[in-house]
Amino acid sequence: MLRAPVAAATARYPFPVGGMPNSNQLFRLINEMVFMLVGALLLWVGVFGRYLFDPRQPAWLVVTALLILCGAHTWRRAPRFAASKERLAMRIGGGSLAVAGFVLLSLAWAPFRLAGPLLAAAGGIFVLRGLVTAAIMARPS
Repeated sequence: MLRAPVAAATARYPFPVGGMPNSNQLFRLINEMVFMLVGALLLWVGVFGRYLFDPRQPAWLVVTALLILCGAHTWRRAPRFAASKERLAMRIGGGSLAVAGFVLLSLAWAPFRLAGPLLAAAGGIFVLRGLVTAAIMARPS
């Protein structure tokens, strides 16, 4: 007799039966939304050619080196988490950050005509990372 009300309640409840997502999961979803927005901005800049910068400047090299190091650190830190979806999300996040860092670092040696496609590729990596990781984190345990 209790099954009908429970089934009706869970049918209209958007979260898994285990309860609402905790603050960590919501923060991760918001973080992935930010990565998708940054990726969309890089994609837009790369496609429409609205950029004017020198990728050989030391500041650009430092920023890309930080992206690569943060990505490697996140990748190495992933096995410490017990939940498999957390580990997978961290591996995807760290790997995509490092790959995008290498793509942006390659701008320093690429011809200027390839700057747009390389920026668009880095943006596509961030958008894809945001979509995949948000889907993993939103999936019920």
